[in-house]
Amino acid sequence: AFRSLQQRPVHLIISDQNMPGMTGLQLLHSVRSYAPLVKTGFILVTGNPTPDMVTKGKALGLNNIIKKPFSTASMKQCIETVVGRL
Repeated sequence: AFRSLQQRPVHLIISDQNMPGMTGLQLLHSVRSYAPLVKTGFILVTGNPTPDMVTKGKALGLNNIIKKPFSTASMKQCIETVVGRL
C-alpha cells in the first residue's frame, strides 16, 4: 500500500488496522514520515479500538478512527470530520 501511495498520492487513506505485512498504525507512521503524504487524511478502521491504539494513533497524526461494524452514515460522518462536508 505504501509503495502505491508513493507513486500515486491520494487525499484520504482509509486503512484497516489488521493487514498482512503491516498494521494500519505502521502504515500511518510510514505515511507521516514521507513528506509528500504528511498532510494526507488518515482514517483507521478496527474492530477493537483499544485506548493504547487510539493514543498511538493520535501521536502519529491519525485524523479519525471508526469501529467495525459501521453503517454508511457513520462512515460518511467519519470522513466528513476529516475532509469536510460531502
